[in-house]
Amino acid sequence: MSQIDYTPTLPLLYTRGTHYEVGYQNGSAFQEWIKRFFNSNPIMQNLMLPFYHTRKGREIYHEYLKAAEDNFPQYIAEIRGMSEASAMPFEHLFLMNLTPEEYSINIMDSENEHESHVYGCSSVVLNRPDVKIIAHNEDCEPMNSSFAYIVSAHIIDHNAKRATVTCDEEQFTALTYAGTLPGFAFGFNKYGVVYALNEIEPKSINFGYPPVAFRSRAFLSACDVDDFVRIARNEGHGASVGFNANIASLNQKEMWSLEVGPGKLESPLELTVIAQQNDQDKPCHYFHFNYYKHLEGIEINPAIPSSTARSKRAHEIKPPRTIRDVKAVLGDTQNSSYPIFRRPKNPDQCITSCTVLFNILEKTTEIYVENPSLCNEPLWKLPLTF
Repeated sequence: MSQIDYTPTLPLLYTRGTHYEVGYQNGSAFQEWIKRFFNSNPIMQNLMLPFYHTRKGREIYHEYLKAAEDNFPQYIAEIRGMSEASAMPFEHLFLMNLTPEEYSINIMDSENEHESHVYGCSSVVLNRPDVKIIAHNEDCEPMNSSFAYIVSAHIIDHNAKRATVTCDEEQFTALTYAGTLPGFAFGFNKYGVVYALNEIEPKSINFGYPPVAFRSRAFLSACDVDDFVRIARNEGHGASVGFNANIASLNQKEMWSLEVGPGKLESPLELTVIAQQNDQDKPCHYFHFNYYKHLEGIEINPAIPSSTARSKRAHEIKPPRTIRDVKAVLGDTQNSSYPIFRRPKNPDQCITSCTVLFNILEKTTEIYVENPSLCNEPLWKLPLTF
């Protein structure tokens, strides 16, 4: 397959069972997508697989695997189920769940030079008594957008091995990419916890520590913001890379932006409270892109012109006060080189695969696959309750 054309589609899978069974059902439903995504993915074929087949690469792979098994064994079971159903080797699917660690693999692959990219995402938070919104552009490589879907899962698994996440029941809805665990984008769960993630690429990487895809999967189990922060800190285990999460709860007035860095014993983090603004004349919004705004002492990859440009443009637009205003920000294309709503063209080859709008007061999720500022109806409108 030489080229993947973008098409406005986003399937939805409902599934129920143990961790292994949910993984199996996921792999069965999307087995062709998983195979095609892996076989046509240049990161997998040109970087991850060749590195895996080196002695050093195999050592690093097993360090990451051990960290994931020690920290999140039930999510390893999900990948094993997905592997069996899709007839894809477990090793290949585990590598697909290491793509956020691509930068560290680049460093280890000293014999070859690879560019490292933060494909990003843009998030807008609005917190007023009459409108409480987390909205998010999910930005990725153009190929990835053709292999995205939604998983709505109910997991009951009393016999699962556990470590960081101790609950035996999970119920959530999340964006997923073929072959990967749900959660490394946006999602919500039965406790009313809602979040959207932005990738951040620190220069300092912890090789062999828990992969971020497993921690983001664990966020779908969080019962409140304190539990979310506990999982993010991951005391005693740490993490390989960092990220930002913008969080809301159906049960609280406050909203939050959490910045997390790589750590060995635990992850450094900074939780910013986005208080409800009752005065209509004062700003009630918050933006986040692909750099640390609050967490100090962590150097990031400076090669993020898109993130810088998106942030600059967002702050030039009239401050959002309504849902329409939020859509206007995330749909903005005025910067022809690095727009907020992205379609691949030089110099920015990223695509906004979808836009999600979590309406906390109305308890709904709207997902758009076209420019939200130009589209009257979302592709999906789902309840935020189970």
